[in-house]
Amino acid sequence: MAAMMLALALCGSANAAEQQFGAFGPEGSRMREQLWILPSGEEGRSLRATVFRPDDEASEPNKKHPLVVINHGTDEATRLAVAMPVYYWLSRWFVERGYVVVLPQRRGHGATGGALSESIGTCQQPNHYASGNIAADDIAATVNYMTQQPFIAQKATIVAGISTGGWASLALAARNLPQVQAVVNFAGGRGGHAYGRSNAICGKPDLVAAAHKYGGTAREPSIWFYSENDSYFGPALAQELAQAWNGAGGNAEEHILPAYGNDGHSIADDRQGWDIWGPSLDAFLTKVRGGQLEVAAEHQPSSPPVETSAIATTGATR
Repeated sequence: MAAMMLALALCGSANAAEQQFGAFGPEGSRMREQLWILPSGEEGRSLRATVFRPDDEASEPNKKHPLVVINHGTDEATRLAVAMPVYYWLSRWFVERGYVVVLPQRRGHGATGGALSESIGTCQQPNHYASGNIAADDIAATVNYMTQQPFIAQKATIVAGISTGGWASLALAARNLPQVQAVVNFAGGRGGHAYGRSNAICGKPDLVAAAHKYGGTAREPSIWFYSENDSYFGPALAQELAQAWNGAGGNAEEHILPAYGNDGHSIADDRQGWDIWGPSLDAFLTKVRGGQLEVAAEHQPSSPPVETSAIATTGATR
């Protein structure tokens, strides 16, 4: 009897843990906008997320949609005050193409709150590889949870990110999750605006070395967008990162876009971006869905190693 009671108690605890995740409140009128609570990459901490969905079709009420996970950037000075991530125009671009969009707010940001787990080291001695891996833990938890939802196709996920979210998406690409088809990197990097200076990077050699290490195991195709007037990660650095990635065996299609507004770091923020990066992204995703993008066979190990993070919070770098 005691053993049975213990088993029931453990089962109840597991069910309670599962019930804390999922949709929270009704859908809104804007692309069926809804708040969700998701597991994070750290046990005992949950993420807040925005979810957008296409309208259901009467002829296919149980249709499974592809998923896109859009990952936000970081500003150390305002990270706890930021609103829930929306990226309205980028989200709408995907929703209009039939994707369900989820935008998780990673640990240490906004309503999710808590310590900024993904920031390892200092500007003088950053660890961009470990920082990206910790952020990727939250993305992986999001992918794993959302692809179990009844309205999501299990193996048709796109992971996209902006700035530090783009870097985290590249870190995730190195893990080759079976649900993920491809990665979209908008102006990705870490350590930008070092000491408040444009195009100054905290630990540039470490950033390039980390890109090479990620690219060494990443087998998913990726497309990268940077602008000529990006004040965080300019075209010279963007090209160096892509060369490091591809030189290690990764598969990055990089686009250096024309100067965009006052600062090209915001290329994913408004409707104008659809006309600038939209055609290239459409063509890329068409190839991905058709299975036409593959990494050269000589670069494909039989089972690429998957490295996740060890949680640490030893300072802060952007």
